[in-house]
Amino acid sequence: MADKSIYYGGKGGSPMYYGTRKPMYYGAGQHYGGAASYGAYGSYGGGSYGGLAYGNKGGDEAASIVGTITFSRILRVVSQRWLSIFVFLLVGLIVSFAIYRISPTIYQATSEFTMDMRRSSAGGMRGGQGAIADAMPDLGTTYVEVFNTRVPDWRSEKLITKILQHYRSTRPTSVVSDEEIIGALAGSKLELVRNSRIITISIRSKLPTLCADLANAYAESIEAFTDEENKIRCDKAVSQIHGNVERKSREVDKLQKQLLDFRTANKVDALRSTLETIGQSLSKTTADILTLESSEAQLVEWEKMLDAVQKDPSSYGSLSTGVPRAQEIATEFRAYQDADGEYQKLIISFTDSHPEVIAAKKMLDLARQRFLDAAARALQTGRSTLQVTRNQLSSLRQKQEDLRSEQASVAQRIVLAESGLKRLEEESAIANELLKSLMTNEYEARLSAESNNEIVRVGRQATIPEKPVLPNPALIFGAGLFVSIALGVLFVLVLDNLEDTIVNLSDIEDRLSLKVLAVFPHVRSKKREDVAKALVTNKHSMFSEAVAGLRNLLDSPRYEALSHCILLISTQPGEGKTITSTSLAISYAQAGRKVLHVDFDLRRPRLAKIWGVDIDQEHSFSHVLQNAGTSHPDFSKLVNHITEPHLDVIASLPPEGVSPATIFGSSAVTDFFDWARANYDHIVVDAPPYGLVGDVVSLSVLVDSVIIMCCPDRTHFTPIRCCSRSLTEAGANILGTIVNDIEISSASAFSPSTGGHGYRKYGYGKYGYGKYGYGYGYGYGYGYAPTKGKKDGEKSGKKDKAKKLDEKATDAVDNGTAPKDASSEKKNEESGASKQFADEE
Repeated sequence: MADKSIYYGGKGGSPMYYGTRKPMYYGAGQHYGGAASYGAYGSYGGGSYGGLAYGNKGGDEAASIVGTITFSRILRVVSQRWLSIFVFLLVGLIVSFAIYRISPTIYQATSEFTMDMRRSSAGGMRGGQGAIADAMPDLGTTYVEVFNTRVPDWRSEKLITKILQHYRSTRPTSVVSDEEIIGALAGSKLELVRNSRIITISIRSKLPTLCADLANAYAESIEAFTDEENKIRCDKAVSQIHGNVERKSREVDKLQKQLLDFRTANKVDALRSTLETIGQSLSKTTADILTLESSEAQLVEWEKMLDAVQKDPSSYGSLSTGVPRAQEIATEFRAYQDADGEYQKLIISFTDSHPEVIAAKKMLDLARQRFLDAAARALQTGRSTLQVTRNQLSSLRQKQEDLRSEQASVAQRIVLAESGLKRLEEESAIANELLKSLMTNEYEARLSAESNNEIVRVGRQATIPEKPVLPNPALIFGAGLFVSIALGVLFVLVLDNLEDTIVNLSDIEDRLSLKVLAVFPHVRSKKREDVAKALVTNKHSMFSEAVAGLRNLLDSPRYEALSHCILLISTQPGEGKTITSTSLAISYAQAGRKVLHVDFDLRRPRLAKIWGVDIDQEHSFSHVLQNAGTSHPDFSKLVNHITEPHLDVIASLPPEGVSPATIFGSSAVTDFFDWARANYDHIVVDAPPYGLVGDVVSLSVLVDSVIIMCCPDRTHFTPIRCCSRSLTEAGANILGTIVNDIEISSASAFSPSTGGHGYRKYGYGKYGYGKYGYGYGYGYGYGYAPTKGKKDGEKSGKKDKAKKLDEKATDAVDNGTAPKDASSEKKNEESGASKQFADEE
């Protein structure tokens, strides 16, 4: 279970996710911040980060501009940016149409001729490959080899000239220039039809008549060209082949004599006859041995059984009819059984001294003795038979060994003789075949020289084409669609990889290698204080359940040792760090733990306002630390006991006359944590955002663990990556991230079932709560830009209306009467009424 991600809540529950993937951090951490300023913390979102350009992906992502390609990522990106792909598709179709329109119209005509490697004679169709093989030894023996060898000749300048002359002679009125004809011939194609002797000639031209005439002229010119060459070669072939036949004939006679001498010397036929006779004898001997071995096995079994009967007559069962004296033994055993039965009947009715019992006992002993005698005689007969059988087996086995030795010897002699004989026979057969081939070639060469037969014949004439072959609309538009879609997908993948904003859960876990500990929903509230105390005012909301789930995760055995002192940080203001730390502290307090909530955001403290505590400089955490010097302040005097049971707060005033950088480097901070650990079960620290200052790095090594806040479409990759690297190198324990401020209608983007689609670009229906399926949002908004176009009166009225709807929805959920479409009704009424409002940050 530890190897899988566990989702608490689903389509009908709160969108909380608890990942279990072990975080990995690569490279060196670097602080970020630039020339631009943001309040007390410097740069957030602009400039460079310690020399690391904002938006630089780092690690494996820098190696590819496309990023990691997975099926789920492609689905997400395509669903988000389908319009861009559609634009690429339209552009591809337009370009394909333009190419189709501007492409010239090309026609193609095809003629055929056959290529035969055999010659015809006056007496019928006879092969003429002898003359060709001798006169053209480089052509090959297969149609493919001959075709490949002939193609350079059929494309030679000599043949092109012949084709041009043939065309001019058959089309004297043609006005086509020689350059155009040569250009068409240069683009011609000769192909051998597979598993046939047909060769096709394809000519393409803008003029349909020209391509047909040139295809026919090409085929006829090849036929004439080949005839001329064959005649010349056939004239030379006769004198050459005859000398080859004479040499091969003398070689065949020599091999025949060697073969006859070898047969006489080795007598292979007699050895084969001897081997066959030995084999027959060996087969018969083996069969006899098997029969005797079977008889031996039976006799051994019978001997064991009869031995057992001698010792205990009652163990007798039955014997095969082949056992010696089996019938006699069976008869005596039945008599013994009858006597024993009679004795057992009497012994039941009378005593042992009764006359009838004594008589029956004598009869039983007599029958038993007869049975044992019969078994003894049978045993003696069986042992005699067994000894005879074993003697026969010994003799046959010795004979078998002798036959096998003789057989191996004869077989070895035959193998040696046959190998030599086979070699001579193969040489003789090859020589005879070659002689026959040469004699046939000589005959065919003579016939070819006399009859002047051809091996190429024009087949199908080319006809004038009616439809053009180019441009091909299916090919052009198909390729355009494929290329445009591929380029579109590649384009949106590049855009998605270059986008520096986190949009879904897979961005955090895959690209940042950080675990997602929890997903907090958006709470519709105007004031920060109301959001922070949502766990007190509404314990059954989705936000409260999400915080409780995070608390339970931190209490698990895996994180329990790291949850005593927790530091919550963010990479920029407005990501919910303070609200989350407050909520987590309340959740621990509601569980009966003694909790201390500390405001270490010394530059922009907020806890005093949230908890409504009024402090002076003597009770201000930052001022006490500033004035501590070498003394040890009494931190218990800084504790503010609030109305929430088990929860104490240490707050700070705005940093007037305070140097936070000096404070974080003092020993008073270490003393404070020692004091807090000794007096509280849990310490929840609200830290400043990670940025230009090094406060967070100093604090991270003093606490047990660090949790980083993350807001989709707000948090950037580079700051959070730099933050995790820096803290890890400093020795901090980063537990993971909390995904905050998720709209309920799009929270399914942070569920594994959506494949990581965009978090707010595509909603996935209502997100129900519990078993009631009532979709209402709780989350919180405390952004830093006020909602535009809203007047104060409109805000107040719509806020009151939204608040009433929230109370009504909560009551409906608690009573189990919430309608299924209440979420959409509430959402429509609330739209524009309760957005995120700006506060001091």
